[in-house]
Amino acid sequence: MCIILKDHNQNGKKRMAQAEQVQFMTPEAYLAFEQQAEQRHECVNGLIIAMAGASRRHDLLTLAFASLLRAHLRGSPCRAYASDMKVNASHKGNDVFYYPDVMVACNGSDQNAYVEDQPTLIAEVLSPTTEARDRMEKLAAYTAIKGLKEYVLIHQDKIAVDLYQNTGNGWEVIRLKQESDTLQLHSIGFSVTLRELYEDVVGVL
Repeated sequence: MCIILKDHNQNGKKRMAQAEQVQFMTPEAYLAFEQQAEQRHECVNGLIIAMAGASRRHDLLTLAFASLLRAHLRGSPCRAYASDMKVNASHKGNDVFYYPDVMVACNGSDQNAYVEDQPTLIAEVLSPTTEARDRMEKLAAYTAIKGLKEYVLIHQDKIAVDLYQNTGNGWEVIRLKQESDTLQLHSIGFSVTLRELYEDVVGVL
């Protein structure tokens, strides 16, 4: 469930600290709320987290990766999404909804216009404020999604990509750090060198 705190002080006067009423929002109510919200929010076990604006490098890397994937997937049943499509990462009784930077789904189903339940690939562009969540909280949630094959972490301040792959017997990580290194995504038959991925990011190459 998602939590919204309500402040019952309506007269604007100072008052002593006191308990506030906590209203619980169901996942269904959260999804309805999010469709009307002017700002994007993620929902994690009762906590609504407002999404901060992205840096120029973050945006360039997200767009570059999503564009490369879209071109590669043209004519296939897979679709690439960037930033505004939610993923349902709920697991083990936890209600979790995120906005991945880039996501690919190959299930051929558009049953929900706002949420993807069966992603094949997820990628996050790391930033100083989100890296810890991407490497820990989201890693745990994403790798629990049934059917997810690969999780990609792209650093925005240096050439560095971590690729987590589902081997069928667990998850393995491949770390890429050189311009000449090739990111190979077996789940969708895609490959790209880090030089090509980072070519629009001024000051990194």
